[in-house]
Amino acid sequence: MEKEYLQNKSNVITLNITDGKVDSYREKEETQSTVRVYEDGKIGVAGALGDVSAAELEAQAVEKLAGGIPYPCKLNAGVKKSVLRTRPVVEDKNLIPATKRLAKKVAAACPRFLVNGKTQASTSSGCYQNSQGTELKFENHAFQVFFQVKDKDSSNIADAYYGASVSRYGKKTEEKIVSDVKMLHDAFFGEKITLPNGKYPMIVAPYDLLGQIFKDLIAEYYVSGGSLFSGKLGDKIFNEKLSIAVDRNPKTNRSAAFYDAEGEIAANSRAFLIEDGVFKRVLTTKNTSAMFGLPLSKTSAAAYDGVPSIGLPGLYVKSTAPDLATLLGEEKAVLIAITSGGDITTEGVVGMPVQLAFLVENGKIVARVSDFSASGNVKEMLGEDFVGVSKKDVFDAPEDEVMVVRMNLINS
Repeated sequence: MEKEYLQNKSNVITLNITDGKVDSYREKEETQSTVRVYEDGKIGVAGALGDVSAAELEAQAVEKLAGGIPYPCKLNAGVKKSVLRTRPVVEDKNLIPATKRLAKKVAAACPRFLVNGKTQASTSSGCYQNSQGTELKFENHAFQVFFQVKDKDSSNIADAYYGASVSRYGKKTEEKIVSDVKMLHDAFFGEKITLPNGKYPMIVAPYDLLGQIFKDLIAEYYVSGGSLFSGKLGDKIFNEKLSIAVDRNPKTNRSAAFYDAEGEIAANSRAFLIEDGVFKRVLTTKNTSAMFGLPLSKTSAAAYDGVPSIGLPGLYVKSTAPDLATLLGEEKAVLIAITSGGDITTEGVVGMPVQLAFLVENGKIVARVSDFSASGNVKEMLGEDFVGVSKKDVFDAPEDEVMVVRMNLINS
């Protein structure tokens, strides 16, 4: 009988901001423990919240073998690795004063906004062990700032959003965040223009676009023929500048383990689904990999009391330019800030109603754009209409890349 032991811990401190002031402190700590056992091609899983003895869970998992759930046992042997980033981005003792100071400065810089939001400091840690001698451990820390702002004269719950996840926080980062939200404030209340219908470079967050095709990258959809990309594995079907990976690299994903739920480690902890335009792999578990004869993607997730499944802990999109000004040159672009209710057809046509957008020139916001609908075929947007990926956003503090693709703008 082979065995796997997993434990994941998280500690999240959230400071809530209402009308520019810190009004609550909340701390949530959680431990999840899992034991899986394998015998005769079957799997038994037991899990619990909190600290529960491995022996107790193992006994429960052995009992679950009677359920007859088929699952292949392919454990890594003798792998030992630890990635421990133990220094928090913001020390606990500094969280409240730092958040109070930030909230006060943002409220002062944005007099026409009602400033609500939160800061969140999190610690994630865990370990994986198996009966073949593999031992993996990780610890990482993250700090996020989120503002949900509204026009003081508006009846809406919120009119705009700003978020930044940062790996370092100090006076310089604080100034960047204040400057970012002020830029959003000034653009929101500045000139509002209506662009002519047509095709424009659109600046989008990777999740906003790639989330539309997530199911098309899952093994079951791919082999059923229902994926937009069925039968294309190994082919160059995207723009050669496009590279997308499931991200577990601790430098860019500070909340996930560097290994997946089955103890597998991708090269550089990034499993590329698309690399230099080539469709490299679909999302598999060890079960679906064996069942369909597909390469193991090393991207599995799992509920603490369930068998491994598909997950997306983080997304890495390889940058093609250091900033938007370099990527776009003198060409104007549209930053999509808020969308709602978008959909995708079986042919890959995406429709995104846009409630808030801005015109961008030379990497800077110059005007607010009237509401419109953005549309395009995802195969084209990731092919001939793919412009590239900027390492820097329009805003200065966020450390996430943004994509630029050409889409049709249709006025509401």
